[in-house]
Amino acid sequence: MRTDEESGGPAPGAEDAEHAGDADEQVSNAGRILEAAEVCFARFGFQKTSMEDIAREAGLSRRSVYRHFPDKSALFNEVVASRSRVYIEEIMRQTAGLEGLSAQIEEVARLTIHYVREDPISAAMRLADPDWLARAVTTEGRQVLGMAMHAIVPLIEAARDRGEVRADLNVLRAAEWITRMVFSVSATPSVTFDIEDSEQSAEFIREFLLPGLR
Repeated sequence: MRTDEESGGPAPGAEDAEHAGDADEQVSNAGRILEAAEVCFARFGFQKTSMEDIAREAGLSRRSVYRHFPDKSALFNEVVASRSRVYIEEIMRQTAGLEGLSAQIEEVARLTIHYVREDPISAAMRLADPDWLARAVTTEGRQVLGMAMHAIVPLIEAARDRGEVRADLNVLRAAEWITRMVFSVSATPSVTFDIEDSEQSAEFIREFLLPGLR
């Protein structure tokens, strides 16, 4: 029986298997790079982290890192998006069993404050690089804003069906308004209430954020 080498080519299906293996390795490497980037951004902050630091942490070459991400900003955006997906999934879980838009948005605010101030990665990045949150939710925050809006839209639609908000409410614009305000409340210091007190934060949301939707 002739071998692949003797016949001058690979056995049927061997090339496809090799390509599948390459694809699996690429996915694995991308995951390693993202994990390494989280560690480095938390340790050094955005400004002081280099692609060389990330490659070293991942145990890969710089060339491998650049093969997946063209620059540090693109990699940072993907790290923020990855962390945000976890946050959005938690919002959807925690609000599913709550009744009423007010209670749901209060929970969104509580989770956002926790994400910004207490999540280990977020807290570490904030300490290492005080400007990271501003980048995450402003100049580089379109994706995060869209993801958060996507989680809030069904809550507003259900509230509209229940008659809790006005019938002609523009749901997408309302979702953006709520998302922007919740991010602002979570990321900036408070003056007239204690942002660390969940009940005071909830009262602030009830008093000023939701009345504009009714």
